[in-house]
Amino acid sequence: MRWDRKVPTPGGRFYAFCQINPCKEMKHIDFEYPEDREFFANFLADGDEKRLDEEFFEYFDFRHPAIKRWEFNKVRKKMLDELTRKYSGKCQLRIHPDCSKDGKFEPDHIIPLSTNELNKKLRHMVRTSSEKVPAQSFGSNHSKNLLLTCKRCNAYKKHRLIKAVLNR
Repeated sequence: MRWDRKVPTPGGRFYAFCQINPCKEMKHIDFEYPEDREFFANFLADGDEKRLDEEFFEYFDFRHPAIKRWEFNKVRKKMLDELTRKYSGKCQLRIHPDCSKDGKFEPDHIIPLSTNELNKKLRHMVRTSSEKVPAQSFGSNHSKNLLLTCKRCNAYKKHRLIKAVLNR
């Protein structure tokens, strides 16, 4: 077995190493910083990095967020229809006091396309005068990384990572 082949994501960027094995390929999410890997293993897989790679590989896409947003906008309506059927037209976040009151829904990314939360929390970066803390690209447009949310909850969540989302 060798670790010498990168596998492209559905969008084309090479970010996951696969172990070459005639019986099965093992996926490995290649984060820029080791502490990001540890954070997401804790956040998604109860600290189990192997489980992170096996079960949550499709949640990640490290390409530029503008590319991912452009791609998502082309399939947004289709994804909204699929999520509405899957979740029976019910918001999966339920984090805003006025959840679902207006009856308008939209797809939301569990792992945001980009966020600056890890730069703030793990690397202790702070805003300097007019410069915001830089964001990192993380989330994918894969259906596993999407939830149906009401507009209010989605706006309230913004680009944050919310653990409660995973328990629904």
